Amino acid sequence: MKRRTALQNIAIVTATVPMLPGCDTETYPVYENIPVTKKQRKLIEQLSNISLPINNPEVTTPEKTIDYILTVFNDCYAPEDITSYLSGLNEFQLLLKEKYSRNLNKMKPEKRNELFTELMNGENNSEALNYFFDQTFYLTKQHFTSSEFFLKNYKDFEFVPGRYIGCKEV
Repeated sequence: MKRRTALQNIAIVTATVPMLPGCDTETYPVYENIPVTKKQRKLIEQLSNISLPINNPEVTTPEKTIDYILTVFNDCYAPEDITSYLSGLNEFQLLLKEKYSRNLNKMKPEKRNELFTELMNGENNSEALNYFFDQTFYLTKQHFTSSEFFLKNYKDFEFVPGRYIGCKEV
């Protein structure tokens, strides 16, 4: 009898293991003022990673750039700005779907450069789309330039209280 239950358990485990990669076990923080879906969250994260590519594994921050962007928007921006940002995000999704019909990560570098040039010029874009791109780019740079890695290695910044210099002539 024990062999039969063991074989049944093995069959159940082998049948369910291929389904595990499909399960989304990653949890995301929920923001009260800026409701974004997982797809939108990944799109903002891709845009911020492309706009400031950091391939160095030594560069670490206490939080991801996407969490920083959404936290700043949730806590510091007015509801009108959040509405404008979300409508710009929706327009960006439509632009990717209609004009390029691809995911941002799967785009060729030439097309990606064309998209970034179009977004940076902002001549034919709506105000919401320009606001979305400008704020995402600005907050990405702000997050990186305020990180410990950048401040220590590039700005020679010392955190408080700094060094103790004992015997110093006045």
